[in-house]
Amino acid sequence: MSALSPPAPGIFATIAVVFRQNRTACLLLNVLVIALVTSYYQVPAVAGVWEAVGAFKLRWSYAFSLTSTVFAAAVMPFCIQAMMGKLPANGRWKRLGLLMLFWGYRGMEIDLFYRFQGFLFGHGSDAATLVTKVALDQFVFSPLWFVPTYLIVLRWIEVGASWSRTRASLNREFWTRTCPTVLVTNWLVWIPALALVYSLPAALQFPLFSVVMCFFILIVTLLAGSNRDDSPATATEHRA
Repeated sequence: MSALSPPAPGIFATIAVVFRQNRTACLLLNVLVIALVTSYYQVPAVAGVWEAVGAFKLRWSYAFSLTSTVFAAAVMPFCIQAMMGKLPANGRWKRLGLLMLFWGYRGMEIDLFYRFQGFLFGHGSDAATLVTKVALDQFVFSPLWFVPTYLIVLRWIEVGASWSRTRASLNREFWTRTCPTVLVTNWLVWIPALALVYSLPAALQFPLFSVVMCFFILIVTLLAGSNRDDSPATATEHRA
């Protein structure tokens, strides 16, 4: 027991720091999601707009998920950071290209995952269906796939797309501190948000996810600009 106890305070302290840095973004994100879902069910004019977006998503399928995620998670943060003067002088366009490739793939992967969940559990908005989908999303696929792959790819981009340097950096601290920290902080953000995302009809789930992703990364990127120790990549993406 004594051999296992020292790392725990460090992990929890790190999680607490990251949560404090992003608590405003967490709150604003969930207020935004509640407002968007409420508008769909309570405001007929807004519901018509949502239905049009859903029809557009059905028409363009994975092209929609690719494009919307690339914009929300790669292009928009790049533009904001460029305006804030926070991008490195060298390699910025290579970085953008790699991020666009990753997020384009990840967007289609998330879209496929939503469809897979609908196939397994249906598209109901009852409590049992929502709990099941959120649990599979956040407690199975996120720790086993979404979080580790995102962090590994992000680290690969940060070290100049060198797999040898990336492998060397995947040490014990990465698996015992970085991954758990990102996972837990993402739970705080995305568990309530996803419960609302999954409550919508299937055609609207990914569009809402895209809107939430866009606003959340915008918020965290702007907050990070006021503190050099903040990292938008730490807790911005529930597939992180």
